[in-house]
Amino acid sequence: MKNKELLQGFTEWLIRFNYSKKSVQERTRQLETYLSWEKQNPNKSLEAYNKWLHDKPLKSKTITGYIGALKLCNQYLENHGRQPIMTIKLHIGKDLETSRTILSKEQINKLYEACNDDLYGMRDRVIIAVFYGCGLRCREGANLEQRDMDFKSGLLHVRKGKGYKERYVPMSTGVMKELKGWLENGQPFFSVKTNLVIPSRTGKVIGCHGLTRRVKMMCEKSKIKKSVSLHGLRHSIATHLLDSGMSIEKIGQFLGHSSLETTQIYTRVRDDI
Repeated sequence: MKNKELLQGFTEWLIRFNYSKKSVQERTRQLETYLSWEKQNPNKSLEAYNKWLHDKPLKSKTITGYIGALKLCNQYLENHGRQPIMTIKLHIGKDLETSRTILSKEQINKLYEACNDDLYGMRDRVIIAVFYGCGLRCREGANLEQRDMDFKSGLLHVRKGKGYKERYVPMSTGVMKELKGWLENGQPFFSVKTNLVIPSRTGKVIGCHGLTRRVKMMCEKSKIKKSVSLHGLRHSIATHLLDSGMSIEKIGQFLGHSSLETTQIYTRVRDDI
């Protein structure tokens, strides 16, 4: 496949998979950079290209984008029955800041075990269930109301997601058990009358800082030596779903991503952990 034909096909493939106009231009340009380098250095390896990128005055995030373009091109080529460009794993400099703190399934279980048997502990378990089990964003979970959960269908209704978009998130049996137990035996005795699922003692919305503080307390009690944010629980479930074989498209729907490019980052995160 000639370079011009490859670039055109790759561009059309990105557009078909709903990448933004800016992303399509950027990924195509990044792939074009590699193809141009390869043409000028026909006998050099991918490691040499990686070194060439690192030797340039580029930020780690930018280098990640160039390598990400090659990974995307691999998917495009494989989908069309052609040999991939990138056949080895390329390592990125230590100053890379795009890697995310991911908890293993065993560490998630430790968080649950670290929760106390009191009402605060019950609420902590629900925090894990909502932000890990359902993969909600901070504001989505903080503003979650009892009416948003349908235990018969097993669906959780996110009424105002990012960009004010709605979506339905499937709840596992374990998540529903935690939520039911809390709503029946915990929440009514924890706070003043409120429709919020995760309220403060006064029945108000808990901010992202307050929710993150609870997660960090659970990590410390579990002796998990990782700095995990509330959003880290969302990253963790996405990575675990990817490892279980769920498609990128379905994970994107689960998380409420408007573009597959956003979900693609978890393929890179998984490579780095």
